[in-house]
Amino acid sequence: MRIEESIKIYGAKIDELLKELIPPHRNDYLSAPIWHHMRTGGKRVRPALCLITCEALGGNPHEAIHFALAIEAMHNMFLIHDDIEDGDTVRRDQPTVWVQYGIANAINAGDYLLACAYKTTLASPISLEKKLALLQVLTSTYEKTVEGQALDINARAAEDFSVEKYMKMVELKTGYYLACGMVGGAIVSGVSEQVVDKIWTLGKTMGPAFQIRDDLIDLTHGKGRGGVIGSDVKEGKASFLYSYALQIASADDKKQLRIIMLKPRDETTDNDIQKVLDIYRKYGAIQHAQDYAENLVRQAYKTIDEIPTGNKTIFKEIASFMAQRMS
Repeated sequence: MRIEESIKIYGAKIDELLKELIPPHRNDYLSAPIWHHMRTGGKRVRPALCLITCEALGGNPHEAIHFALAIEAMHNMFLIHDDIEDGDTVRRDQPTVWVQYGIANAINAGDYLLACAYKTTLASPISLEKKLALLQVLTSTYEKTVEGQALDINARAAEDFSVEKYMKMVELKTGYYLACGMVGGAIVSGVSEQVVDKIWTLGKTMGPAFQIRDDLIDLTHGKGRGGVIGSDVKEGKASFLYSYALQIASADDKKQLRIIMLKPRDETTDNDIQKVLDIYRKYGAIQHAQDYAENLVRQAYKTIDEIPTGNKTIFKEIASFMAQRMS
């Protein structure tokens, strides 16, 4: 079975179980905002990768399904909170939760999702040792992602932001986040710590590659925000493109870039976004970002070759799938 088909099948199963974990029609001021967000879409890729990895490594995916649910709950918590922090009003072409229900309800809905992530992990039908290991994975991923988000928030329009700082930020914010599902599936399957360590390393290369591609998509197609181009520019976000341009641009171009990035979101015009694009093109930032992401993908394949397990095929298929999503 192709990985896309497996993701579709497992994703549908996750959707069913999410309705058991968080019943959609409760009158509790939590179900409504959470399901407003959930119904906007999402392919449930992260939990599906957890189950695919577990099965491929000889484990029972039924034993990993609770952790897969936890990953999806935490993922959506981050999205709801991220929209508030970034000031995004549209996600997947629908009003974000804070716009529809208010900031207080959106924060609370996200907090509830995190509680659900821990609740379902604790319900996993596995040994106490494996359950503790999964709780550690969940906690580490939550901790590192929040650390990365803190760097992101406070790097906006920063004067001294470099590619090195960007990579540290996205490794924290995206790398752990991408790997945690595969790591959880591997732990449930009972593989060695060496295999688990290599999967973490894989996430730390694929995650940043995916994030760099996300930065590029924002300036070309928009990210499911009503076709809006340049949301990252409007929020002064420290993208790979920004970090690279800051390192090599002339003093005048750096000044122009920072003036636009420091503008309030509602005062940033389409003309401003075009000026930023022109600066990026002038210094080859877009091509450099594409090349950098492709190099990270090559590193990921090298890491896969080093995973001490007989079944490396699944990791190559996952890396190939993620690379296609970035193309």
